[in-house]
Amino acid sequence: MSTTITTDAYASTTATHRIGLVGDTGVGKTTVATLVAARLAERTDVTVTGDAAEFVAASASADDALGIAWTIDDCPPGVEAIDARVDRLDTVFVVATPETLDSVERYARRARYHNVDCFLIVNRFRESARDDLRAFDGPTIAEHVCESADVSVAMADGQIPIFPEWTVEAVLIEALQPDRQPAEAALGALSNGTRSVVNVEVDDRDDAASLLDEFDTAGFPAAYFGCNCRCHDGHVLARRP
Repeated sequence: MSTTITTDAYASTTATHRIGLVGDTGVGKTTVATLVAARLAERTDVTVTGDAAEFVAASASADDALGIAWTIDDCPPGVEAIDARVDRLDTVFVVATPETLDSVERYARRARYHNVDCFLIVNRFRESARDDLRAFDGPTIAEHVCESADVSVAMADGQIPIFPEWTVEAVLIEALQPDRQPAEAALGALSNGTRSVVNVEVDDRDDAASLLDEFDTAGFPAAYFGCNCRCHDGHVLARRP
């Protein structure tokens, strides 16, 4: 995890995390980039490049995401997009459909070559594809974006698709810190400097509020991120300032 953080002891600092959405033509990469950028624009500063910039303008929102600004690069199709941007990417997300999983390894291999973190986002997901995804041997799946006839209609109209009761914040979680820790271990890792960002699963929002207070009292910026798991409510992430 290579989020760029400028530090001055424990003074207020600025951090930036830069992610690239890559994939073959026709997999819905711009749709996914638009969904991620739109959610970020509601929480924090975001800069959008590529085709997704036609749907989501750069924003400067009230901070609710660890004091981290984001750059979302909706990259052109092809693995060469990673080569061209490697000096300004912290995380790569390969977008693929269940039918195009064979293409993922080409992107993952190029990301590994450049030592850039790489995850998979499965677009146009259907329950019938779940077994194939379980057997998939490739990058960790960060998120599924379910197939919906409304998505193409919204994008064609220049509108951001809406998925009620669903969030793309798991993408942000994976980009910042995919490894989960118990709360006590996470606080210790920040205090002793062994991690710059920690991730704690929380069962419900009451647990999240308590943990946010604990990190704040210790001097670490923290924020809540929702996810689509059925076994817990979401995650609290915190970072060294």
